[in-house]
Amino acid sequence: MLDKKILIELKDVSKNFTLESGTDLKVLEGVNLSIFEDEVVALLGPSGSGKSTCLRIMCGLIKASKGAVLGRQQHLSGTNLDVSLVFQSFALFPWETVYQNIALALKPLHLSPSDVKAKVKRAIDLVGLEGFEEAYPRELSGGMKQRVGIARALVMERPILFLDEPFSALDVLTADTLRAEMVKIFMDKKTGTRSMVLVTHNIQEAVFMAKRIMVMGTNPGHIRKEILNDLPYPRDDQSPAFRRMVLQIHALITETLMPDAPVASSFGSSFLPKLQPKEPPVEPLPNVQITELIGLLEVIADHGGTEDIFELAQDTGRDFGRTLYLVKGAELLELVDTPKQSVVLTDLGRHFVEGDINVRKRMLHELFGALKIVQMTSNLLRKNDNLRLPVEELTSRVGEWLPNENPHQIVEVLVSWGRFSEYFGYNDDAKEVYLDIGQETI
Repeated sequence: MLDKKILIELKDVSKNFTLESGTDLKVLEGVNLSIFEDEVVALLGPSGSGKSTCLRIMCGLIKASKGAVLGRQQHLSGTNLDVSLVFQSFALFPWETVYQNIALALKPLHLSPSDVKAKVKRAIDLVGLEGFEEAYPRELSGGMKQRVGIARALVMERPILFLDEPFSALDVLTADTLRAEMVKIFMDKKTGTRSMVLVTHNIQEAVFMAKRIMVMGTNPGHIRKEILNDLPYPRDDQSPAFRRMVLQIHALITETLMPDAPVASSFGSSFLPKLQPKEPPVEPLPNVQITELIGLLEVIADHGGTEDIFELAQDTGRDFGRTLYLVKGAELLELVDTPKQSVVLTDLGRHFVEGDINVRKRMLHELFGALKIVQMTSNLLRKNDNLRLPVEELTSRVGEWLPNENPHQIVEVLVSWGRFSEYFGYNDDAKEVYLDIGQETI
């Protein structure tokens, strides 16, 4: 890459956000990244790894808290005029036609009507929207709406095209088609685009499109590893080489979120043997629902109590990142173990799946109550005579316990899991969390 021109560069970039509670949330730390001419780069990682934040810093939409951001080797000040952006949510004006939505991107350039028409027509031709020029967004499918979004970005003829999870809202077949078309548009060099940067949590998508894959970690977001992808275009997602690279990245991300190390129980339980007491860490709760987690356990049980984690994602119809968070939640509750690439029901997990709703509730109450964050929350609540605490006060304390996490999200999950396991309650009128000891709440 040394002979290639650097279009954007991040040097030791960190980013903090101040939440409504006044707590600082660090979402990026020490990111070093260069985007070269004539390449597709993927920022790949789970939710919370700061992928989209990196993208917005490179766009100049938000400022880095620390470090340098360079565009064409000059310090970036304000919006980066070398980039255009394709959003996940389409972001079309419903009252404008396809043609008008695309033409709006050219309005700041003050071009003549004839130049606008020529550029928009060319962009429409590139993405296969011929015949839809006069259609409104309400008349279009999701895939066609995203084609409008892509055309709107291409019509600006900027050297760098940013794609922020552009296919995640589409059905599988439509997403596959658009990925292939985007690669072809890039390889044909018929547009002003010289490089593309893709934000994604989809490993197959990253391997299919990118020449370099930056695997990002969490807490706070950082680049864990750079992977070069020399597979020739067009790429065959059924080829052994493609599959090997997908498995390599699967293993890396799995290791990041779920290190292959035994998890010792840290509490006495009617379900567990007594172990040497050990102070557990304050674990962030993954942003998943208990009902989803139960469904995952039942799928594993249906497969004999053990399942390959990649196949588990397919069996549950969820993307790999979401599946990892579900597994992480089950592992926190000690219902599964994760040796290598497998997810295995523990004895607790088997007992849980075999139990009726009352057995499951009792087990969840005890297992959830063993988590350090639950114990610390319970201690806070017990300091008040009414066993209640304003949710904002709890959120502030969670921000202190887990400074690299979003405390609002953690509290939402804490309350949701707590309600299901009959450990915590929440009164939305009073905006208070309370300890559930069977008291009447109405």
